[in-house]
Amino acid sequence: MKYKLVALDLDGTLLDSGGQVSDKHIEAVKKAHKAGVHVVIATGRYPMQTERIIQTLDFDGIVVSNEGAITFKSKTKEIIQQYSYTVDDIAPLIDSCRRNGVHFSLTTAFEHYVEFMSPQQIDKYIQYEIQHTLHDDVMKLQEPVMKLTIDDEKRANGWQHFVPPSSIKLRADYDHFKEYVHQQSSKTNGLRKVLEYYSVHPSEVIAIGDYYNDLDMIEYAGLGIAMGNSPDEVKAKAGDVTGTNDEDGVYYALEKHLYGRS
Repeated sequence: MKYKLVALDLDGTLLDSGGQVSDKHIEAVKKAHKAGVHVVIATGRYPMQTERIIQTLDFDGIVVSNEGAITFKSKTKEIIQQYSYTVDDIAPLIDSCRRNGVHFSLTTAFEHYVEFMSPQQIDKYIQYEIQHTLHDDVMKLQEPVMKLTIDDEKRANGWQHFVPPSSIKLRADYDHFKEYVHQQSSKTNGLRKVLEYYSVHPSEVIAIGDYYNDLDMIEYAGLGIAMGNSPDEVKAKAGDVTGTNDEDGVYYALEKHLYGRS
């Protein structure tokens, strides 16, 4: 078989518009596994947000999670690779958020820490399937930090002046919402480690995604496939375009490119 590994995005790709995995997509993942193809989930979701999907798929493989900040085995939670920093690296920003009453959260490998929650934040966390842990002082955390998220819902301001160390970059950069991650954190860097783990060459990889954060892995893979619901700019960079996430696009892409069926 020409392709030995398939990397799949979740939202807008393997998941339909309702956030569910269709029967066809479950079949596609199981069929690829049975054929000896490594299936990798590559998502912006935190590990906790993938649990429901992993259970639905009965998935036993590697997950590139949190946009590549952590790569782990789905069954054992063994960490293959992580891109992280320490709380000390962002201490001035945390202090500024505290002084201005701005909501912030710290994501470690498998936890999501907050010091306080507003009703609006609780609603968001329920909507996005984020399980949080209240902590009285996150500066005491010893765990490596994968991401700091600031959501200034009250427009308190007073914290945006922070300039992160060169090892940290902004993933999301809006006036009142920012995400700070390690400079090397990306789906492609996570995928590189997976290829090394399985001894697979990029030319032997199919990567399927739907959005701008999937572009680097779509271009990195031997065959990058854009979903039919992707923006035109993403489709233009892909080697092929399949159906939408509501049309079982992943299933038909794999039938075509793994098994030669149109």
